[in-house]
Amino acid sequence: MSDEWAVVRSCSYLHEAELLKSVLNAENIDAEIPDRYALGVEPAYSAFGGVRVMVHAADLARAEEVLAAGQNPE
Repeated sequence: MSDEWAVVRSCSYLHEAELLKSVLNAENIDAEIPDRYALGVEPAYSAFGGVRVMVHAADLARAEEVLAAGQNPE
């Protein structure tokens, strides 16, 4: 698997990013939050992209589908 990572979402709050990460992990998609502590150090950071949720680049399309399905339940 490629070591390249891609941003699947940016969140204003850490708890939002943690929720998205858990949804992706439940679908066996490896997700990371590299900016986990950034807002605690500098709350204004949310104006510059916030907290990134990242997945392997190869999983990006599937991760987008999973997150989109959660936003539009049928």
